[in-house]
Amino acid sequence: MQSGVGSDRQPFSEHLKELRQRLIYCLLALISGSLVGYVFHDKLFHIITRPLHQKLYYTSPLGGFNAIIKVSLIFGIVTSLPVIIYHLNRFLSPAFKHPDRKQPLRIAFYSFSLAVIGVTFGYFVSLPATLHFLTNLGIKEFQPFIVVNDYLNFVFNYLVGFAVVFQLPLVLLFINRITPQKPGHLMKYQRYVILGSFIVAAILTPTPDPLNQTLMALPMILLYQVSILIIWLQNRQTKPTVLEAIPLAPNPATPPPQPTPQAAPKPLPPPASGAPKLWDIIPGRLPKTGPKTAVSNSLPLGPSFYGGKFMDIKPGLNFKS
Repeated sequence: MQSGVGSDRQPFSEHLKELRQRLIYCLLALISGSLVGYVFHDKLFHIITRPLHQKLYYTSPLGGFNAIIKVSLIFGIVTSLPVIIYHLNRFLSPAFKHPDRKQPLRIAFYSFSLAVIGVTFGYFVSLPATLHFLTNLGIKEFQPFIVVNDYLNFVFNYLVGFAVVFQLPLVLLFINRITPQKPGHLMKYQRYVILGSFIVAAILTPTPDPLNQTLMALPMILLYQVSILIIWLQNRQTKPTVLEAIPLAPNPATPPPQPTPQAAPKPLPPPASGAPKLWDIIPGRLPKTGPKTAVSNSLPLGPSFYGGKFMDIKPGLNFKS
């Protein structure tokens, strides 16, 4: 996808081509990080087994080699995570209204920082307490015989859970960027967040110990509060743009509008030849010329107003001056 405002839309084949190119970059970053992890696998094993305080075993000829490959891949995934987030955000950034070229770098940095904080908290605080509870059950007949592959799977899933949980502020900010949220509305979900935090902690923590579940649920609850505070600050800085009307100067080249000429009123049509005239119906206004008898031809027949009262004009009626 092409970023930037006003860029032309690309066909579907161009999107697939860009997606393939970014996936190749992510794969190269994963391979490079895995090679670095393979070189330093001795130090990585020392770091991973430190919270256990015991030796690990493998039960097959390929068990040790598989453990080295697994540790190398885990290190490659962790180190390539910022590259994956960066290319994913660059691919999706044109979908936003105002894409920013520096935004993918900031998101990758924040995501990687939150993941590191989550893994660090899980490694130094929660993981030792969990391993201590699981390896000291108080039964003298049981002795722990931990296989290296099982231990790596347990530690990897445990620390990845903390890395994902600590992405909560970034997820809420991403939702707030698409649909602005009100902090007061988010505060109403406090009880559901607390309940969901303990449910997630019970799923990710394999121990029924309330202390270990609280150690994992408490960061999620605190992160939700921090996310609400960040959303409040972000919405406060983002102010709506008010557009003001700017008066336009008149263009001297444009002539002023001329009034539309109105059509002259049409003259009334002349009276018909057979219609009565004014002097035919008003007393004392008869014409001087012509006979003074039989004016009934010019007067309308029937009841008429004549001489201040109604009269019934009949044929043959004579008027005198």
